[in-house]
Amino acid sequence: MELDLVRKKLDYFDDMIKTMITLRMSLIPIVATIKVKNKMPLFQGNRENEIYKGIEEFAEKSGVDSDLVKNIYKLIMTDALKIQEKMAEDLKLSEKDEKIDFSKLEPMKKKFEKIDTIIEKNIPEIILDIMKECESKDLNLTQVATWYYDEKIKFYSGNHF
Repeated sequence: MELDLVRKKLDYFDDMIKTMITLRMSLIPIVATIKVKNKMPLFQGNRENEIYKGIEEFAEKSGVDSDLVKNIYKLIMTDALKIQEKMAEDLKLSEKDEKIDFSKLEPMKKKFEKIDTIIEKNIPEIILDIMKECESKDLNLTQVATWYYDEKIKFYSGNHF
């Protein structure tokens, strides 16, 4: 029973990770268009180095293994570069994209605006608050999150006091 509760939470976070990757990758065609339009190199090592530096800082504060996160990002950035290279060759939208009537998608705009607010404002504010509190207690985000979810699972599985 406990394991099922933990797996349910893992599934939830897995779905969130996949959604975040989808949203991140949805920006790549825009990046490619800007780079091609401005005759910029598709691969930008400085940007990649900034990302890796940010991962190091995040890993140090959160307790997550930096190599794990770096490896995930290497895959994401490799795929992003492939998309940019293909777009640079094609310089046009795919057939699938050309068939979409984007005017019919206007009602979804409010939902995306809500997602942006949560992703860009709410989540970072909450995480930063938690990380500051962790730091004041000489803990990291991973330790505290593990404690929190362990307590939550115990409660829902009936093993609470």
